[in-house]
Amino acid sequence: MTKTIYIDGLPVEVTKKRIKRMTMRIKEPDARIVISAPYMTPDREIIAFVRAKRVWIDNTVSRVLHKAEEHPEPASAAEKEARRADLKSRIAVRLPEIERRTGLRCNGWTVRDMHTRWGSCNTRTHHVNFSLMLATRSDAELDYVILHELVHTVVPGHGEDFYALMDRFMPGWKAIRRGMRA
Repeated sequence: MTKTIYIDGLPVEVTKKRIKRMTMRIKEPDARIVISAPYMTPDREIIAFVRAKRVWIDNTVSRVLHKAEEHPEPASAAEKEARRADLKSRIAVRLPEIERRTGLRCNGWTVRDMHTRWGSCNTRTHHVNFSLMLATRSDAELDYVILHELVHTVVPGHGEDFYALMDRFMPGWKAIRRGMRA
C-alpha cells in the first residue's frame, strides 16, 4: 500500500513492503520522493529518516529538475519516434568510426527506451543497446557511451583492464561521464 505523507512541506510517497531496511529514491523526471519501508516501520521513523537526509534530498531534487529542464521527455509518441530516428542516424555514423579507430566491434545494436542506464552490452553475443535518452545528448557524450559499451565486448566488468582501455581510446572520458551524471 502506498500513501503520501507531508514532511516539512515535502510530499513523500511511502510504500510499506516486506523488506529489511528503509530506502529512498528521487524519481525522474518529476523529482518525486519515494520511500520503501518495512511493514512495521512507524511514521515517526520515516519522518526522522527524511529529516536526516534533507540536504541530500534538496540537492538531488534540484539536480533531477535541472536535468529534466535540459533534457525534456518527448511530448508525444511522434516526437519520441523522431528522436529515435535521429539517434539511430547519429549512431549509424558514430559507431563505425569508433569501431574503426579502436578495433573493437559489436555484433549489432538497438535503441531502447531505457530510463536507468545509458547503454548495455550483452558480453556473450556482443549486442549493444543504447538508451533513447541519448537523443538529447552531445556527440561527445554519445561517443563516450558507444566506447563504454564497445569496451564491454572485450572486458565484461569495470575493473582495471576496462578503465585502461577507456583511458587509451578516450583520455577525457571521466570528465564526460561526470557531466552526464550532473
